[in-house]
Amino acid sequence: MFLRGSKKRRSNRSQEEEDPDRGQPCMRCGDQCPGFRVHGWRKICVHCKCVREEHAVRPVPGQLEKMMTKLVSDFQRHSISDDDSGCASEEYAWVPPGLKPEQVYQYFSCLPEDRVPYVNSPGERYRIKQLLHQLPAHDSEPQYCNSLDEEEKKELRLFSQQRKRENLGRGVVRLFPVTMTGAICQQCGRQICGGDIAVFASRAGHGSCWHPQCFQCASCSELLVDLIYFYQDGQIYCGRHHAERLKPRCQACDEIILADECTEAEGRYWHMKHFCCFECEAALGGQRYIMRESRPYCCSCYESLYAEYCDTCGEHIGIDQGQMTYDGQHWHAVDSCFCCARCQLPLLGRPFLPRRGLIFCSRSCSLGEDPNNSDSCDSALQSRSPHHNRRYGTAEKHHKLQCGSPLHNQRTDPVTLHPPSESQSAAATLWTRMRMKMRMRRGCKRVRKTRRMKMRAREVSEAGYI
Repeated sequence: MFLRGSKKRRSNRSQEEEDPDRGQPCMRCGDQCPGFRVHGWRKICVHCKCVREEHAVRPVPGQLEKMMTKLVSDFQRHSISDDDSGCASEEYAWVPPGLKPEQVYQYFSCLPEDRVPYVNSPGERYRIKQLLHQLPAHDSEPQYCNSLDEEEKKELRLFSQQRKRENLGRGVVRLFPVTMTGAICQQCGRQICGGDIAVFASRAGHGSCWHPQCFQCASCSELLVDLIYFYQDGQIYCGRHHAERLKPRCQACDEIILADECTEAEGRYWHMKHFCCFECEAALGGQRYIMRESRPYCCSCYESLYAEYCDTCGEHIGIDQGQMTYDGQHWHAVDSCFCCARCQLPLLGRPFLPRRGLIFCSRSCSLGEDPNNSDSCDSALQSRSPHHNRRYGTAEKHHKLQCGSPLHNQRTDPVTLHPPSESQSAAATLWTRMRMKMRMRRGCKRVRKTRRMKMRAREVSEAGYI
């Protein structure tokens, strides 16, 4: 057992040393990440938890370039097109094959500026990132996968060959003939006129074409990198999302699940052995867990990483405790914590007045006045009209998280009361009484009464009550 473990550790070290992206800075985290170091099986950085493509900031890695060459050669073998792979120029890292220089410029002028693959530009980095994301090597080659048995390796090869034979294609860019009346873009539905640059996909039919900026994956709406697409059921997809239409993908290792059994939660899938805590990697099968950003966490890790602290007592709010939230503040959902900062009146299920990071039951408490000298907080609020959104608010109550399934926060219906001014209350009361009198006398001289009441309301307004 010791020798086997030593051999495994030496194998892992050799893989890390051969990783071409090792030490590359993270484009998302910046200086917070010391450099890319691949996880043992998750295909993410152990330092910042970002995926590999967020660190690929240099030219296309040699392994990816070999895989791309093989992919294009496989496409040519299963295609009637005589298209080549597309070559780079002095200005661009990649250009569509078979175009004249002025046509290349016309094609790239249709794309967003940050998507044009100029050499040493954000567009080139975007292309490398999309190559890694849209065409995962582990979707085609067993050597890039973790611990597949011989049966699964054979199934992956058959799966990859079938996709290349039946679905793989590459868009062809050319000018739409001037002599033709035009065509309709398959994506946006707008017309492509004669003389416009367009992208044609042979697997979708000879008459199918797209604007250059519309040649996108039907699932992620990203431009199809290097015009490589997979055609399925009348839609074009990138390699990643086409594979996911056929087989589930593990959210932990990012590989296609070839086994007969897998774990499913919230519409996502995991290998049975990979459904574990994202932080400590403890197995979660049959255990309580919490899902955050599509990543499962055990309860202890979730509390240590994401637990909120009560603004009243300062203690953290556990996952089994209810909490009240308002405008970024959090409290335990108990009377001793969620209460008026001056008179300690419990505010659960009641309106409250937030001021300077504290919550109060009434305006008098927020001003530091003695609440006993004024009307009761609750009765004062209930007697006023709830139509003016000015100061009073309600918190959202989050119940205790449930066991045995992804834990969700459930909100109660809020009840909000807002105090109006005295003149507004007087005018509203007078108008209500007048409406009641009008209903009692319904049936006789309706027009004259309405005019008379409008005149009285105008007199009240001129008198200064409103």
